[in-house]
Amino acid sequence: MKSKTAFKTIEEFLYQENKTFVIPNYQRGYKWAVKEKDETSVEKLINNLISADKNQQYFLQGITVVEENNEIILIDGQQRITTLYLLLWCLKKERIKNINLKYDIRKQSKEFILNLKNDSFNIYDFDKGNKSQDIFYFKKAIEQINSKIVEIKSDELRYNKFVDFLLNKVTILYIVIDQDKATKTFTMMNGSKATMLQEELVKAEMLRKISLPDFKDKQVSTSVDENFTDLKEIIAKDWETNALRSRYAREWDKWLYWWNRKDVKDFFSVEKPLGLLLDYYHYTKRTIRKTEKFTFDGFRILLAENDKSEKLKTKLVFKELRDLQKSFEDIFNDPKMHNYLKMSLLCSTGNDDKYEIIDYFIVKKHGENLTDDYAKWRLIGATHRQITKEHELRDDEVKKESRAQDVLNQLSLGFVYQNSWDLALKQLLRFNVEEDNKLHEGKGRKFDFKIYGAKSLEHIHPKSKAFHKKEIANEDEIMTIVYMDGNDKDLGLVEPKGSEWLNRDDMEPNCSEHCIGNLVLLDKNENSKFNNKPFDAKKEYYFNVDEVFKSRNLLHTISVFAKSNWEKENIQENKRKFIERFKQDYGI
Repeated sequence: MKSKTAFKTIEEFLYQENKTFVIPNYQRGYKWAVKEKDETSVEKLINNLISADKNQQYFLQGITVVEENNEIILIDGQQRITTLYLLLWCLKKERIKNINLKYDIRKQSKEFILNLKNDSFNIYDFDKGNKSQDIFYFKKAIEQINSKIVEIKSDELRYNKFVDFLLNKVTILYIVIDQDKATKTFTMMNGSKATMLQEELVKAEMLRKISLPDFKDKQVSTSVDENFTDLKEIIAKDWETNALRSRYAREWDKWLYWWNRKDVKDFFSVEKPLGLLLDYYHYTKRTIRKTEKFTFDGFRILLAENDKSEKLKTKLVFKELRDLQKSFEDIFNDPKMHNYLKMSLLCSTGNDDKYEIIDYFIVKKHGENLTDDYAKWRLIGATHRQITKEHELRDDEVKKESRAQDVLNQLSLGFVYQNSWDLALKQLLRFNVEEDNKLHEGKGRKFDFKIYGAKSLEHIHPKSKAFHKKEIANEDEIMTIVYMDGNDKDLGLVEPKGSEWLNRDDMEPNCSEHCIGNLVLLDKNENSKFNNKPFDAKKEYYFNVDEVFKSRNLLHTISVFAKSNWEKENIQENKRKFIERFKQDYGI
Protein backbone atom coordinates (compact mmCIF):
# COMPACT_ATOMS: atom_id res chain seq x y z
CA MET A 1 0.00 0.00 0.00
CA LYS A 2 1.31 3.44 -0.91
CA SER A 3 1.17 6.42 1.40
CA LYS A 4 -1.83 8.68 0.87
CA THR A 5 -2.97 12.06 2.16
CA ALA A 6 -6.28 13.87 2.38
CA PHE A 7 -7.87 16.81 4.18
CA LYS A 8 -10.44 15.82 6.79
CA THR A 9 -12.56 17.80 9.22
CA ILE A 10 -12.50 16.72 12.88
CA GLU A 11 -15.92 15.15 12.41
CA GLU A 12 -14.80 13.22 9.32
CA PHE A 13 -11.68 12.05 11.14
CA LEU A 14 -12.95 11.17 14.63
CA TYR A 15 -16.40 9.82 13.78
CA GLN A 16 -15.39 7.09 11.33
CA GLU A 17 -17.76 4.17 11.75
CA ASN A 18 -16.38 1.06 13.48
CA LYS A 19 -12.88 2.50 13.75
CA THR A 20 -10.63 2.47 16.82
CA PHE A 21 -7.87 5.05 17.29
CA VAL A 22 -4.82 3.38 18.83
CA ILE A 23 -1.94 5.06 20.68
CA PRO A 24 0.90 2.56 20.00
CA ASN A 25 3.12 1.34 22.81
CA TYR A 26 6.23 3.20 21.63
CA GLN A 27 4.54 6.58 21.96
CA ARG A 28 5.43 8.83 24.87
CA GLY A 29 2.89 9.52 27.60
CA TYR A 30 0.35 12.32 27.47
CA LYS A 31 2.23 15.55 28.30
CA TRP A 32 0.28 18.45 26.78
CA ALA A 33 -1.02 19.55 30.19
CA VAL A 34 2.52 20.25 31.42
CA LYS A 35 3.10 23.94 32.12
CA GLU A 36 5.76 25.44 29.85
CA LYS A 37 6.48 29.14 30.30
CA ASP A 38 3.12 30.92 30.63
CA GLU A 39 0.70 28.26 29.37
CA THR A 40 0.36 24.58 28.58
CA SER A 41 -0.09 23.18 25.07
CA VAL A 42 -3.69 22.38 26.02
CA GLU A 43 -4.38 25.98 27.03
CA LYS A 44 -2.68 27.29 23.89
CA LEU A 45 -4.80 25.07 21.62
CA ILE A 46 -8.08 25.95 23.37
CA ASN A 47 -7.24 29.67 23.35
CA ASN A 48 -6.52 29.51 19.61
CA LEU A 49 -9.77 27.66 18.89
CA ILE A 50 -11.83 30.10 20.97
CA SER A 51 -10.30 33.18 19.34
CA ALA A 52 -10.39 31.80 15.76
CA ASP A 53 -12.79 33.17 13.11
CA LYS A 54 -15.71 30.73 13.33
CA ASN A 55 -16.67 31.27 9.68
CA GLN A 56 -13.26 30.28 8.30
CA GLN A 57 -11.47 26.94 7.97
CA TYR A 58 -8.93 26.35 10.73
CA PHE A 59 -5.95 24.13 9.88
CA LEU A 60 -4.67 21.96 12.76
CA GLN A 61 -1.50 20.48 11.20
CA GLY A 62 -1.05 16.92 9.96
CA ILE A 63 -1.91 13.62 11.59
CA THR A 64 0.19 10.61 10.52
CA VAL A 65 -1.44 7.20 10.88
CA VAL A 66 -1.30 3.55 9.89
CA GLU A 67 -4.59 1.99 8.81
CA GLU A 68 -4.81 -1.66 9.81
CA ASN A 69 -8.14 -3.46 9.52
CA ASN A 70 -10.50 -1.44 11.75
CA GLU A 71 -7.70 0.33 13.63
CA ILE A 72 -6.20 3.75 12.97
CA ILE A 73 -2.79 3.75 14.64
CA LEU A 74 -1.63 7.28 15.52
CA ILE A 75 2.03 7.72 14.63
CA ASP A 76 2.20 11.49 14.98
CA GLY A 77 -0.48 13.71 16.50
CA GLN A 78 -1.61 11.66 19.48
CA GLN A 79 -1.26 14.63 21.87
CA ARG A 80 -3.60 16.75 19.70
CA ILE A 81 -6.13 13.95 19.17
CA THR A 82 -6.24 13.07 22.86
CA THR A 83 -6.73 16.74 23.73
CA LEU A 84 -9.57 17.06 21.19
CA TYR A 85 -11.14 13.93 22.67
CA LEU A 86 -11.00 15.48 26.16
CA LEU A 87 -12.34 18.78 24.80
CA LEU A 88 -15.36 17.03 23.27
CA TRP A 89 -15.96 15.25 26.59
CA CYS A 90 -15.81 18.56 28.46
CA LEU A 91 -18.26 20.16 25.99
CA LYS A 92 -20.72 17.27 26.34
CA LYS A 93 -20.04 13.71 27.46
CA GLU A 94 -22.26 12.22 24.76
CA ARG A 95 -19.97 13.61 22.05
CA ILE A 96 -17.36 10.88 22.69
CA LYS A 97 -19.82 7.95 22.78
CA ASN A 98 -19.04 7.00 19.18
CA ILE A 99 -15.29 7.63 19.37
CA ASN A 100 -13.03 4.73 20.35
CA LEU A 101 -9.62 5.85 21.64
CA LYS A 102 -7.34 3.13 23.00
CA TYR A 103 -3.95 3.49 24.69
CA ASP A 104 -2.06 0.34 23.70
CA ILE A 105 -0.10 -1.30 26.58
CA ARG A 106 -0.95 1.45 29.13
CA LYS A 107 -3.75 -0.36 30.94
CA GLN A 108 -4.74 2.46 33.30
CA SER A 109 -4.75 5.08 30.54
CA LYS A 110 -6.96 2.82 28.43
CA GLU A 111 -9.37 2.31 31.36
CA PHE A 112 -9.54 6.04 32.15
CA ILE A 113 -10.35 7.00 28.56
CA LEU A 114 -12.96 4.24 28.32
CA ASN A 115 -14.56 5.22 31.64
CA LEU A 116 -15.14 8.76 30.42
CA LYS A 117 -18.10 7.36 28.51
CA ASN A 118 -19.69 6.30 31.80
CA ASP A 119 -22.06 9.01 33.11
CA SER A 120 -21.30 8.15 36.74
CA PHE A 121 -17.52 8.22 36.32
CA ASN A 122 -15.65 10.58 38.68
CA ILE A 123 -12.21 11.35 37.28
CA TYR A 124 -10.80 12.15 40.74
CA ASP A 125 -11.71 8.73 42.14
CA PHE A 126 -9.53 7.05 39.51
CA ASP A 127 -5.84 6.65 40.48
CA LYS A 128 -6.23 8.87 43.55
CA GLY A 129 -2.51 8.71 44.27
CA ASN A 130 -1.71 10.04 40.76
CA LYS A 131 0.86 7.28 40.27
CA SER A 132 0.22 7.23 36.52
CA GLN A 133 1.69 10.13 34.56
CA ASP A 134 -1.00 9.88 31.86
CA ILE A 135 -3.90 9.93 34.34
CA PHE A 136 -2.44 12.88 36.22
CA TYR A 137 -2.12 14.95 33.03
CA PHE A 138 -5.52 13.80 31.70
CA LYS A 139 -7.05 15.31 34.83
CA LYS A 140 -4.97 18.47 34.51
CA ALA A 141 -5.99 18.84 30.86
CA ILE A 142 -9.67 18.49 31.78
CA GLU A 143 -9.30 21.17 34.45
CA GLN A 144 -7.54 23.50 32.01
CA ILE A 145 -10.15 22.93 29.28
CA ASN A 146 -13.08 23.48 31.65
CA SER A 147 -11.61 26.75 32.89
CA LYS A 148 -11.43 28.00 29.27
CA ILE A 149 -14.87 26.92 28.03
CA VAL A 150 -16.99 27.74 31.08
CA GLU A 151 -18.38 30.90 29.43
CA ILE A 152 -19.01 29.09 26.12
CA LYS A 153 -21.10 26.41 27.84
CA SER A 154 -23.20 29.05 29.61
CA ASP A 155 -24.33 30.61 26.29
CA GLU A 156 -26.31 28.13 24.14
CA LEU A 157 -25.92 30.12 20.90
CA ARG A 158 -22.19 30.53 21.38
CA TYR A 159 -21.85 26.87 22.41
CA ASN A 160 -23.58 25.55 19.27
CA LYS A 161 -21.51 27.81 17.04
CA PHE A 162 -18.26 26.69 18.72
CA VAL A 163 -19.13 22.97 18.41
CA ASP A 164 -20.09 23.43 14.74
CA PHE A 165 -16.79 25.23 14.11
CA LEU A 166 -14.80 22.54 15.95
CA LEU A 167 -16.34 19.63 14.05
CA ASN A 168 -16.80 21.13 10.59
CA LYS A 169 -14.28 23.95 10.20
CA VAL A 170 -11.24 22.63 12.06
CA THR A 171 -9.29 20.59 9.49
CA ILE A 172 -6.33 18.24 9.59
CA LEU A 173 -4.07 16.82 6.89
CA TYR A 174 -4.67 13.06 7.13
CA ILE A 175 -1.48 11.16 6.22
CA VAL A 176 -1.57 7.37 5.88
CA ILE A 177 1.70 5.40 5.76
CA ASP A 178 2.63 1.71 5.57
CA GLN A 179 2.96 -0.32 8.77
CA ASP A 180 6.63 -1.17 8.19
CA LYS A 181 7.46 2.57 8.12
CA ALA A 182 5.55 3.41 11.30
CA THR A 183 8.17 3.48 14.06
CA LYS A 184 10.85 4.77 11.70
CA THR A 185 8.55 7.64 10.75
CA PHE A 186 7.73 8.25 14.41
CA THR A 187 11.43 8.42 15.28
CA MET A 188 12.23 10.71 12.35
CA MET A 189 9.30 13.07 12.97
CA ASN A 190 9.81 13.30 16.71
CA GLY A 191 13.59 13.33 16.64
CA SER A 192 13.56 16.93 15.43
CA LYS A 193 11.27 18.12 18.21
CA ALA A 194 12.88 19.71 21.25
CA THR A 195 10.28 18.05 23.48
CA MET A 196 11.17 14.55 22.27
CA LEU A 197 13.67 13.11 24.72
CA GLN A 198 16.59 10.86 23.82
CA GLU A 199 15.29 8.20 26.22
CA GLU A 200 11.93 8.14 24.44
CA LEU A 201 13.62 7.69 21.07
CA VAL A 202 15.59 4.76 22.46
CA LYS A 203 12.41 3.11 23.71
CA ALA A 204 10.72 3.59 20.33
CA GLU A 205 13.74 2.20 18.47
CA MET A 206 14.03 -0.87 20.69
CA LEU A 207 10.31 -1.64 20.39
CA ARG A 208 10.58 -1.21 16.64
CA LYS A 209 13.48 -3.65 16.36
CA ILE A 210 11.91 -6.19 18.67
CA SER A 211 8.87 -6.12 16.35
CA LEU A 212 10.85 -7.03 13.25
CA PRO A 213 9.53 -10.22 11.56
CA ASP A 214 11.38 -13.48 12.15
CA PHE A 215 10.41 -14.97 8.81
CA LYS A 216 11.81 -14.42 5.36
CA ASP A 217 9.61 -14.93 2.32
CA LYS A 218 8.60 -18.60 2.22
CA GLN A 219 8.24 -20.73 -0.88
CA VAL A 220 4.60 -21.56 -1.41
CA SER A 221 4.13 -25.30 -1.16
CA THR A 222 1.64 -27.37 -3.11
CA SER A 223 0.87 -29.20 0.10
CA VAL A 224 -2.07 -27.79 2.07
CA ASP A 225 -0.72 -29.39 5.25
CA GLU A 226 2.70 -27.77 4.84
CA ASN A 227 1.18 -24.35 4.15
CA PHE A 228 -1.13 -24.72 7.16
CA THR A 229 1.82 -25.66 9.39
CA ASP A 230 3.78 -22.63 8.16
CA LEU A 231 0.78 -20.41 8.79
CA LYS A 232 0.40 -21.67 12.37
CA GLU A 233 4.11 -21.09 12.99
CA ILE A 234 3.90 -17.54 11.63
CA ILE A 235 0.86 -16.77 13.80
CA ALA A 236 2.58 -18.20 16.89
CA LYS A 237 5.72 -16.16 16.24
CA ASP A 238 3.68 -13.03 15.65
CA TRP A 239 1.82 -13.58 18.93
CA GLU A 240 5.12 -14.15 20.73
CA THR A 241 6.57 -10.94 19.26
CA ASN A 242 3.56 -8.87 20.33
CA ALA A 243 3.71 -10.32 23.85
CA LEU A 244 7.45 -9.58 24.07
CA ARG A 245 6.98 -6.01 22.83
CA SER A 246 4.23 -5.45 25.40
CA ARG A 247 6.40 -6.82 28.20
CA TYR A 248 9.34 -4.64 27.17
CA ALA A 249 7.13 -1.55 27.10
CA ARG A 250 5.73 -2.29 30.57
CA GLU A 251 9.19 -2.97 32.01
CA TRP A 252 10.54 0.24 30.51
CA ASP A 253 7.69 2.23 32.06
CA LYS A 254 8.41 0.64 35.45
CA TRP A 255 12.04 1.73 35.18
CA LEU A 256 10.87 5.21 34.22
CA TYR A 257 8.54 5.36 37.22
CA TRP A 258 11.33 4.25 39.58
CA TRP A 259 13.85 6.81 38.34
CA ASN A 260 11.26 9.59 38.62
CA ARG A 261 10.65 8.92 42.30
CA LYS A 262 11.83 11.95 44.29
CA ASP A 263 13.93 9.89 46.71
CA VAL A 264 15.73 8.19 43.80
CA LYS A 265 16.33 11.45 41.94
CA ASP A 266 17.66 13.10 45.09
CA PHE A 267 19.90 10.14 45.92
CA PHE A 268 21.59 10.00 42.51
CA SER A 269 21.36 13.79 41.96
CA VAL A 270 19.76 13.41 38.52
CA GLU A 271 16.78 14.93 36.72
CA LYS A 272 16.83 12.84 33.53
CA PRO A 273 13.75 10.60 33.04
CA LEU A 274 15.76 7.37 33.21
CA GLY A 275 18.31 8.73 35.62
CA LEU A 276 21.71 7.12 35.19
CA LEU A 277 20.54 3.89 33.56
CA LEU A 278 21.29 4.73 29.93
CA ASP A 279 24.22 7.04 30.73
CA TYR A 280 25.97 4.39 32.79
CA TYR A 281 25.16 1.61 30.33
CA HIS A 282 26.64 3.74 27.57
CA TYR A 283 29.73 4.28 29.72
CA THR A 284 30.31 0.55 30.20
CA LYS A 285 30.47 -0.14 26.48
CA ARG A 286 34.08 -0.25 25.30
CA THR A 287 33.09 0.50 21.69
CA ILE A 288 32.22 4.05 22.70
CA ARG A 289 34.61 6.37 24.49
CA LYS A 290 33.81 6.63 28.19
CA THR A 291 33.96 10.41 28.05
CA GLU A 292 31.25 10.56 25.40
CA LYS A 293 27.77 11.36 26.72
CA PHE A 294 24.83 9.12 25.98
CA THR A 295 22.98 9.98 22.76
CA PHE A 296 20.30 8.28 20.73
CA ASP A 297 22.62 8.00 17.74
CA GLY A 298 25.30 6.41 19.91
CA PHE A 299 22.78 3.93 21.27
CA ARG A 300 21.73 2.94 17.77
CA ILE A 301 25.37 2.01 17.11
CA LEU A 302 25.21 -0.37 20.09
CA LEU A 303 22.18 -2.07 18.60
CA ALA A 304 24.02 -2.81 15.36
CA GLU A 305 27.63 -3.31 16.39
CA ASN A 306 28.03 -7.03 15.67
CA ASP A 307 26.87 -9.70 13.28
CA LYS A 308 23.79 -10.69 15.27
CA SER A 309 20.34 -9.98 13.89
CA GLU A 310 18.82 -6.64 14.90
CA LYS A 311 16.11 -8.41 16.85
CA LEU A 312 18.52 -10.70 18.70
CA LYS A 313 20.90 -7.83 19.47
CA THR A 314 17.99 -5.78 20.84
CA LYS A 315 17.02 -8.68 23.12
CA LEU A 316 20.58 -8.90 24.44
CA VAL A 317 20.78 -5.15 25.06
CA PHE A 318 17.41 -5.15 26.81
CA LYS A 319 18.54 -8.00 29.07
CA GLU A 320 21.68 -6.05 29.97
CA LEU A 321 19.57 -2.99 30.77
CA ARG A 322 17.20 -5.13 32.86
CA ASP A 323 20.11 -6.60 34.85
CA LEU A 324 21.62 -3.16 35.31
CA GLN A 325 18.32 -1.69 36.48
CA LYS A 326 18.01 -4.51 39.02
CA SER A 327 21.52 -3.74 40.28
CA PHE A 328 20.63 -0.09 40.77
CA GLU A 329 17.46 -1.04 42.65
CA ASP A 330 19.22 -3.69 44.76
CA ILE A 331 21.90 -1.26 45.89
CA PHE A 332 19.40 1.51 46.55
CA ASN A 333 17.09 -0.78 48.54
CA ASP A 334 19.81 -2.37 50.69
CA PRO A 335 20.29 0.10 53.60
CA LYS A 336 24.02 -0.42 54.12
CA MET A 337 24.88 -0.45 50.41
CA HIS A 338 22.64 2.60 49.98
CA ASN A 339 24.57 4.44 52.68
CA TYR A 340 28.05 3.50 51.48
CA LEU A 341 27.27 4.39 47.87
CA LYS A 342 25.80 7.78 48.78
CA MET A 343 28.80 8.68 50.95
CA SER A 344 31.05 7.79 48.01
CA LEU A 345 28.94 9.77 45.52
CA LEU A 346 29.16 12.84 47.78
CA CYS A 347 32.91 12.76 47.06
CA SER A 348 32.75 12.34 43.27
CA THR A 349 34.61 14.87 41.18
CA GLY A 350 32.71 14.57 37.88
CA ASN A 351 30.74 12.24 35.64
CA ASP A 352 33.60 9.85 34.86
CA ASP A 353 34.45 9.56 38.54
CA LYS A 354 30.77 9.12 39.38
CA TYR A 355 30.52 6.22 36.93
CA GLU A 356 33.67 4.64 38.37
CA ILE A 357 32.10 4.75 41.83
CA ILE A 358 28.85 3.21 40.58
CA ASP A 359 30.80 0.61 38.60
CA TYR A 360 32.70 -0.40 41.73
CA PHE A 361 29.50 -0.84 43.76
CA ILE A 362 27.69 -2.80 41.05
CA VAL A 363 30.62 -5.19 40.69
CA LYS A 364 31.24 -5.45 44.45
CA LYS A 365 27.64 -5.24 45.66
CA HIS A 366 27.85 -8.62 47.39
CA GLY A 367 31.04 -7.73 49.26
CA GLU A 368 30.01 -5.49 52.15
CA ASN A 369 33.49 -4.98 53.60
CA LEU A 370 34.78 -3.88 50.21
CA THR A 371 32.12 -1.20 49.81
CA ASP A 372 32.51 -0.09 53.43
CA ASP A 373 36.25 0.30 52.91
CA TYR A 374 35.77 2.12 49.62
CA ALA A 375 33.39 4.73 51.10
CA LYS A 376 35.71 5.28 54.07
CA TRP A 377 38.65 6.13 51.81
CA ARG A 378 36.59 8.33 49.48
CA LEU A 379 35.57 10.47 52.47
CA ILE A 380 39.17 11.54 53.07
CA GLY A 381 39.66 12.48 49.43
CA ALA A 382 41.32 9.29 48.14
CA THR A 383 40.73 8.76 44.42
CA HIS A 384 39.27 5.69 42.73
CA ARG A 385 42.75 4.86 41.43
CA GLN A 386 44.37 5.21 44.87
CA ILE A 387 41.80 2.81 46.35
CA THR A 388 41.48 0.19 43.60
CA LYS A 389 44.88 0.36 41.90
CA GLU A 390 47.13 0.76 44.94
CA HIS A 391 49.52 -1.96 43.73
CA GLU A 392 49.88 -0.19 40.37
CA LEU A 393 50.75 3.24 41.76
CA ARG A 394 54.16 4.64 40.89
CA ASP A 395 56.60 5.47 43.66
CA ASP A 396 56.01 9.18 43.09
CA GLU A 397 52.21 8.86 43.38
CA VAL A 398 50.48 9.65 46.66
CA LYS A 399 49.20 6.56 48.50
CA LYS A 400 45.84 6.58 50.25
CA GLU A 401 47.57 5.98 53.61
CA SER A 402 49.52 9.21 53.14
CA ARG A 403 46.26 10.99 52.40
CA ALA A 404 44.82 9.60 55.65
CA GLN A 405 47.79 10.83 57.66
CA ASP A 406 47.44 14.29 56.12
CA VAL A 407 43.73 14.42 57.03
CA LEU A 408 44.50 13.26 60.57
CA ASN A 409 47.05 16.05 60.93
CA GLN A 410 44.48 18.63 59.83
CA LEU A 411 41.73 17.29 62.09
CA SER A 412 44.10 17.21 65.07
CA LEU A 413 44.59 20.98 65.03
CA GLY A 414 42.78 23.41 67.27
CA PHE A 415 40.90 25.36 64.58
CA VAL A 416 39.24 22.66 62.51
CA TYR A 417 35.97 24.57 62.07
CA GLN A 418 37.66 27.39 60.13
CA ASN A 419 40.32 25.43 58.24
CA SER A 420 39.11 21.84 57.69
CA TRP A 421 35.36 22.23 57.84
CA ASP A 422 34.55 19.83 54.97
CA LEU A 423 36.84 17.07 56.27
CA ALA A 424 35.28 17.29 59.74
CA LEU A 425 31.77 17.24 58.28
CA LYS A 426 32.46 14.08 56.27
CA GLN A 427 33.96 12.22 59.22
CA LEU A 428 31.08 13.12 61.54
CA LEU A 429 28.71 12.10 58.77
CA ARG A 430 30.50 8.73 58.59
CA PHE A 431 30.21 8.25 62.37
CA ASN A 432 26.45 8.82 62.23
CA VAL A 433 25.99 6.59 59.19
CA GLU A 434 27.91 3.76 60.83
CA GLU A 435 25.55 3.92 63.81
CA ASP A 436 22.59 3.56 61.44
CA ASN A 437 24.29 0.58 59.81
CA LYS A 438 24.30 -1.27 63.16
CA LEU A 439 20.52 -1.13 63.50
CA HIS A 440 18.03 -3.93 62.78
CA GLU A 441 20.42 -6.71 63.76
CA GLY A 442 23.16 -5.37 61.53
CA LYS A 443 21.01 -4.98 58.43
CA GLY A 444 21.10 -1.22 58.83
CA ARG A 445 18.78 1.71 58.22
CA LYS A 446 18.80 4.06 55.25
CA PHE A 447 20.44 7.29 56.33
CA ASP A 448 18.71 10.57 55.48
CA PHE A 449 21.41 12.34 53.47
CA LYS A 450 19.40 15.53 53.13
CA ILE A 451 21.10 16.44 56.38
CA TYR A 452 24.42 16.78 54.56
CA GLY A 453 25.24 20.25 53.30
CA ALA A 454 26.24 23.80 54.17
CA LYS A 455 26.23 24.80 57.85
CA SER A 456 25.56 21.29 59.14
CA LEU A 457 28.28 21.53 61.79
CA GLU A 458 27.36 22.90 65.19
CA HIS A 459 29.59 23.91 68.10
CA ILE A 460 28.50 21.92 71.13
CA HIS A 461 29.75 24.58 73.49
CA PRO A 462 28.75 27.86 71.78
CA LYS A 463 31.70 29.78 70.38
CA SER A 464 30.13 33.03 71.60
CA LYS A 465 30.62 31.74 75.16
CA ALA A 466 34.31 30.85 74.77
CA PHE A 467 37.08 33.40 75.32
CA HIS A 468 40.83 33.83 75.13
CA LYS A 469 43.38 36.53 75.84
CA LYS A 470 44.79 38.72 73.11
CA GLU A 471 47.56 41.32 73.32
CA ILE A 472 46.96 44.54 71.42
CA ALA A 473 49.55 47.31 70.96
CA ASN A 474 48.46 50.95 71.05
CA GLU A 475 50.09 53.86 69.20
CA ASP A 476 52.87 54.01 71.81
CA GLU A 477 53.50 50.27 71.37
CA ILE A 478 52.25 49.60 74.87
CA MET A 479 50.72 46.11 75.05
CA THR A 480 47.24 45.74 76.48
CA ILE A 481 45.48 42.46 77.21
CA VAL A 482 41.90 42.20 75.97
CA TYR A 483 39.49 39.26 75.86
CA MET A 484 37.99 37.93 72.65
CA ASP A 485 35.23 35.36 72.13
CA GLY A 486 35.17 32.50 69.61
CA ASN A 487 33.71 34.83 66.98
CA ASP A 488 36.70 37.18 67.47
CA LYS A 489 34.42 39.73 69.06
CA ASP A 490 36.09 42.08 71.56
CA LEU A 491 34.78 41.33 75.08
CA GLY A 492 36.71 44.12 76.78
CA LEU A 493 39.46 44.25 79.40
CA VAL A 494 37.74 42.21 82.10
CA GLU A 495 37.91 38.41 82.03
CA PRO A 496 34.41 36.91 81.59
CA LYS A 497 33.20 35.00 84.67
CA GLY A 498 30.58 32.31 85.16
CA SER A 499 30.08 28.59 84.57
CA GLU A 500 28.76 29.20 81.03
CA TRP A 501 32.15 30.57 79.89
CA LEU A 502 34.93 28.41 78.44
CA ASN A 503 38.52 29.61 78.73
CA ARG A 504 40.43 28.46 75.65
CA ASP A 505 43.76 29.35 77.26
CA ASP A 506 43.21 26.68 79.94
CA MET A 507 42.74 23.89 77.42
CA GLU A 508 45.27 21.34 76.19
CA PRO A 509 47.45 22.28 73.18
CA ASN A 510 45.53 22.15 69.89
CA CYS A 511 42.22 22.24 71.70
CA SER A 512 39.72 25.04 71.43
CA GLU A 513 36.01 25.65 70.95
CA HIS A 514 36.74 25.15 67.21
CA CYS A 515 38.46 21.76 67.47
CA ILE A 516 36.94 18.46 66.34
CA GLY A 517 36.09 17.59 69.95
CA ASN A 518 33.53 20.42 70.14
CA LEU A 519 31.82 19.82 66.80
CA VAL A 520 28.74 17.77 66.03
CA LEU A 521 26.60 17.05 62.96
CA LEU A 522 23.11 18.57 62.83
CA ASP A 523 20.47 19.01 60.15
CA LYS A 524 21.40 22.21 58.34
CA ASN A 525 17.85 23.56 58.70
CA GLU A 526 17.92 23.09 62.48
CA ASN A 527 21.37 24.47 63.15
CA SER A 528 20.04 27.96 63.86
CA LYS A 529 17.75 26.63 66.63
CA PHE A 530 20.87 25.74 68.62
CA ASN A 531 22.76 28.90 67.85
CA ASN A 532 24.55 30.39 70.90
CA LYS A 533 22.49 28.36 73.40
CA PRO A 534 24.38 26.83 76.37
CA PHE A 535 24.80 23.07 76.44
CA ASP A 536 21.99 22.47 78.95
CA ALA A 537 19.51 24.43 76.80
CA LYS A 538 20.61 22.59 73.66
CA LYS A 539 20.28 19.22 75.39
CA GLU A 540 16.80 20.07 76.70
CA TYR A 541 15.65 21.10 73.24
CA TYR A 542 17.31 18.08 71.61
CA PHE A 543 15.44 15.56 73.75
CA ASN A 544 12.11 17.42 73.87
CA VAL A 545 9.85 14.89 72.11
CA ASP A 546 7.15 17.54 71.68
CA GLU A 547 9.39 19.26 69.15
CA VAL A 548 9.76 17.90 65.61
CA PHE A 549 13.50 17.59 65.29
CA LYS A 550 15.14 15.69 62.40
CA SER A 551 18.55 15.75 64.07
CA ARG A 552 17.18 13.41 66.71
CA ASN A 553 17.74 10.62 64.15
CA LEU A 554 21.49 11.24 64.27
CA LEU A 555 22.64 8.49 66.59
CA HIS A 556 26.23 9.63 67.02
CA THR A 557 25.03 13.16 67.73
CA ILE A 558 22.62 11.74 70.32
CA SER A 559 25.54 10.11 72.15
CA VAL A 560 27.13 13.53 72.56
CA PHE A 561 24.04 15.25 73.88
CA ALA A 562 23.42 12.38 76.26
CA LYS A 563 26.36 13.66 78.37
CA SER A 564 25.40 15.13 81.73
CA ASN A 565 27.51 18.26 81.13
CA TRP A 566 29.92 19.73 78.61
CA GLU A 567 33.08 21.41 79.83
CA LYS A 568 36.67 21.65 78.63
CA GLU A 569 37.44 18.14 79.90
CA ASN A 570 34.60 16.76 77.80
CA ILE A 571 35.84 18.55 74.69
CA GLN A 572 39.38 17.25 75.20
CA GLU A 573 38.18 13.70 75.85
CA ASN A 574 35.87 13.78 72.80
CA LYS A 575 38.76 14.91 70.63
CA ARG A 576 41.01 12.11 71.93
CA LYS A 577 38.30 9.54 71.18
CA PHE A 578 37.87 10.94 67.68
CA ILE A 579 41.61 10.74 66.99
CA GLU A 580 41.84 7.19 68.36
CA ARG A 581 38.93 6.03 66.24
CA PHE A 582 40.29 7.71 63.12
CA LYS A 583 43.67 6.00 63.60
CA GLN A 584 42.02 2.63 64.09
CA ASP A 585 39.69 3.01 61.09
CA TYR A 586 42.45 4.10 58.72
CA GLY A 587 45.22 1.89 60.10
CA ILE A 588 47.47 4.73 61.26
